[in-house]
Amino acid sequence: MGEQEAYKRLLKKVIDETENDKIKSTEELIQKLISELTTNSALRGHVQSQS
Repeated sequence: MGEQEAYKRLLKKVIDETENDKIKSTEELIQKLISELTTNSALRGHVQSQS
């Protein structure tokens, strides 16, 4: 899977969770994004190389 597709899937997942009230605050949203980015092996290398 390409990097762009991995980001699309991540964003779709987070948007769905926000719409289904699984994520209720901005803080939860940010924590979820950080968690997903640090645990997703397809994106991990890209995120680490950007810092």
